[in-house]
Amino acid sequence: NGGFRKGEQWVVSALQHNYKSGFVQSLFVQLATLNVPIMKDKSKKPLIVLFSFEDDMHIVTEFIYRYIYYNENNELPDLTKVTGAEVGEYITKKLSATGYHVKILRINPSEWSYKHMFNKILEYEASGFELHAIIIDYLSKLPTIGCVSSGPTGTDVRDLFNRVRNFCSSKGILNITPHQISTEALQLVRN
Repeated sequence: NGGFRKGEQWVVSALQHNYKSGFVQSLFVQLATLNVPIMKDKSKKPLIVLFSFEDDMHIVTEFIYRYIYYNENNELPDLTKVTGAEVGEYITKKLSATGYHVKILRINPSEWSYKHMFNKILEYEASGFELHAIIIDYLSKLPTIGCVSSGPTGTDVRDLFNRVRNFCSSKGILNITPHQISTEALQLVRN
């Protein structure tokens, strides 16, 4: 009611090193923990997916662990006192408390395309999930194979974003991705 809606595409744009990945990962946590799933098909299981095309799995899970732990305890956790398995169990318990299922995937973008991502989404749907949101940590990292490439610089990336938006919109899936703006924007800020 007034926030992100299923079927929308949101692009979090900022200059380099301005917390874009952290922001969208925190949105992933908030979507799962602060919302109760509203299902179109009650026979399915609600799912939120985080596709990480940039950060390795341990970086993502440690960020999510710190984020949740700090919000509960008002202090940062000592990661030397927990195992990877304990971190994973803690995250899973917290992110599924409202009824959501969550998946976090670290994928090498050089070996994928938007079609692989669409197929993964279709695979989840065939497995009995109803996808409510996908967080794509850097959609622009995916190759633009199959995208329109003739035209001015960036036409292929715009087409990639458009293809993902259209696919997700047709399925009622919210998608959020960060995007780095040109360093020319820094000059505008300086001016």
